[in-house]
Formats: sequence, C-alpha cells, structure tokens
Amino acid sequence: MGLLERMDGVEVVGNTLAFWGLGQVGVAIKGPTGVIYVDPYLTDSDGAGGNLGRSFPPPVQPDEVTNASAVLLTHAHIDHTDPDTLLPLAEASPEASFLASFTSRDTLVEAGLDTGRVAVPAVGEPVEVAGATVTAVPAAHTELEYDPDRGHPYLGYVLEWNGVTVYHAGDTVVFDGLVEALRGWDIDVAFVPINGRDYFRTREGIIGNADVREAAHLAEELDFGLIVPTHYDLLPFNGADPGHFVSYLYDLNPARRHKLLVPGELLYLAREV
Repeated sequence: MGLLERMDGVEVVGNTLAFWGLGQVGVAIKGPTGVIYVDPYLTDSDGAGGNLGRSFPPPVQPDEVTNASAVLLTHAHIDHTDPDTLLPLAEASPEASFLASFTSRDTLVEAGLDTGRVAVPAVGEPVEVAGATVTAVPAAHTELEYDPDRGHPYLGYVLEWNGVTVYHAGDTVVFDGLVEALRGWDIDVAFVPINGRDYFRTREGIIGNADVREAAHLAEELDFGLIVPTHYDLLPFNGADPGHFVSYLYDLNPARRHKLLVPGELLYLAREV
C-alpha cells in the first residue's frame, strides 16, 4: 500500500492529528478537513540541473500527491521550496493553496505557478488554511533577517487544528525573540531542526540551524508536549546524529517526550484533555 492509500485509510477524530514524515523537514499533516503539507521535498534536484545526493528515495512522488489541501513553505532553499516537487504537486492537487514566505512565492511564481494560488502571510496574523488556523512566526536561518518592504525571508508556522497545536520551525536557530513569539501557545508537537552550524559548513555556503542542545532546551523552555527533530536525515553533508539529540534531551529531562519520525511513518497524536 502506498503512502497516499495509507493516509486515506486514517480516520482523524476529535483532538487528534495524523503526521507522516517526508524527510529533511517535510511533513504531511492530516486533520478532519484535509491534508496540509509543510516543505515537501520529493526529488533530488539541486535547483541547477544537478542532484543534491539524498540518502533515501522520497516516500511519494510529486505527481502522486493528489490529496493536498494546502502547502506551507518556509523559505526558498531548494530542499524547502522545490519547483520540481511543487509544480507537479500543484497539478495533481488542483484545489491546493500555497502559503509561503515571499522568497518562496517568488520562486514558485517564476517557475510558473499561478499567482492566485500562493499567498504570503503577515507574521503574527492568523489565517484559515484548509480548516486550520495558521500563524506565521519569524525564523532565523543563522541570523534573523527582515526586509522592510517584504517581511521575513524565513518563516515558521503555528497550526491550530482539531484541538491540537503544532509548531513547525522550518529552518531556524534559536534567537532572541523566538521564545517570546511562541509563548502564547500551548504547543502539543514541535518540529525543530537539529543539524546545527559550524565554521566549515558556513564557509561552504551551508546556512545553519539549531543544534541538538538548542532544540532540547527550546523544548524545555516552552514545555512542548512532544518534540520531533528534523533536518538530520536527508543530506550526508548537512545532517546530524539524532542519537545525540535523544541522549542530550534525556539528560536534560527524562520525561520529555520525543519522536524520531522515519520518512513515510505515521505519527498519530492525540491531545491530552
């Protein structure tokens, strides 16, 4: 049974959501009113006619994604906004809308996506997407950047849906203001990168993220119900050992719930009420 068939077979009842890992930071989220994809990267494209060299095949092909109600995109890097993924997906799911950072919107429109299908959210202002309430929050991919005319080039998202609150960080470090931006939500599950950054990767133009320690401390600071580490599995040159994250988190708080989400695997989460 393929991923889409497995997704169709899952019933979402009250105070629950279903999640499927897609690799890197990608995730599909099923609620009672549809399926929302966040940063799906389902090819090996490097955006310049070559390959990135992914470690495993995508759990679904882009033109097989016929169930997308909406797609959330955090920024324009190829492993987050891939036209070779998103244009076939948009054709296979013709009713899907796109919510994107302005950098992602520019990439998609230049690639040929209808401008009427993609919107740029204002940070901090909730919008309804496929029956979910979605609020964009700033992200700092190494540094917090802001364009006074267009806004933040990097975003995260908070989704409130079916009684469950989800934080998807996209790509970010932990920066001054992030905790305060998220403090107003009781977050049930958070998807946070752990691949970190260092001098040598930065020298090669690889922009960094939170590391295992920062992600673990963020979970403690905001008391996430569950933390799912991301951005460690797809690219050998820019990953991390998730075991280090688990060990550090356990030392910090043995009771902190976490999940290493294998691509294609179902995580069915029920909010404790």
